[in-house]
Amino acid sequence: MEMTDNIVQDDYKKVSHILLTSEMKSIIDNFLTKQMMRIILLLLDCTLTNKEIAQKMGLTSSALSSILKRMKKCEVELLAVQKQDKNVLYSLTPIAQEYAEQNLVVKDKKDVKLIQINEKKTLEWVKCHDALEKLKERLGEDWDVEFLRCCVMYYENGKKGEIPQAAAFFEAMENIAIAEQPQQMEDILHELGNESCGKLCLKYMNKCISVRKLCSLYEEDWKLAHLFIDDVFSGERMCVSYEFLAKSGELGKEDIVKMIKGLEEIMAQSKKMELSRGDFADIWNRYFYPHEKLLDKIADKYEAKYRSR
Repeated sequence: MEMTDNIVQDDYKKVSHILLTSEMKSIIDNFLTKQMMRIILLLLDCTLTNKEIAQKMGLTSSALSSILKRMKKCEVELLAVQKQDKNVLYSLTPIAQEYAEQNLVVKDKKDVKLIQINEKKTLEWVKCHDALEKLKERLGEDWDVEFLRCCVMYYENGKKGEIPQAAAFFEAMENIAIAEQPQQMEDILHELGNESCGKLCLKYMNKCISVRKLCSLYEEDWKLAHLFIDDVFSGERMCVSYEFLAKSGELGKEDIVKMIKGLEEIMAQSKKMELSRGDFADIWNRYFYPHEKLLDKIADKYEAKYRSR
């Protein structure tokens, strides 16, 4: 293995003139999931087989294969792949190595790798912060009262385009939820400076947050995620089976309840809008990206349960 490590590293030293540009960093920032970050940290300064990665992450080979396939679709090449006998060897490209050293690891900590995923000023936070400032300016002196009205208009009454600044802010908040940045979400809610505004805004964001919890479950164990979806659509009321609870491992009751409520809200809103299956998939795609197959399964369930009547 050590000899292979040297071969892979030497091959990539030949192209070490490639630098991580701000555009590349932005692409990687918006692409990586938590599981992908874990893989990058495991491969920092070393080479591992797919079996070794799966073992260290506690994943099945099929679950890991799904994540690796998605990583290969990134516009910026992240993984260096090499075959040796029956094994597939993975290491980081120079760009991925540089990205990890600059953004995922605290410098001068040689013995411990500390992940810096929740640095405050992410791209999503900056866009959301700017959108909030523009919305406050648009709403004027009584912005907090008007903000509550904007929430209801946007999420309850379907008037998404009535105030463009409000639409831009809510979309930016959803992007923070989709990027799974709870610290940034909390910071923006704090910037609202009004408890009622914060609670109402979080109420609507919870739908998006719950979807990302389901996406994380899908990344780790797609069969368990499929069982969850089959369960919640099996009867008139959304619930889960004992089989799912027995297999859910460290997934907490609160997370399960949030995932159910999130799907309930999506179904209720879609039914109210009388969405076709195609429209359903188009509207909710950004919530589930890049898990199109997961969304397809839910869209099929939606069509069978609500459109066949």
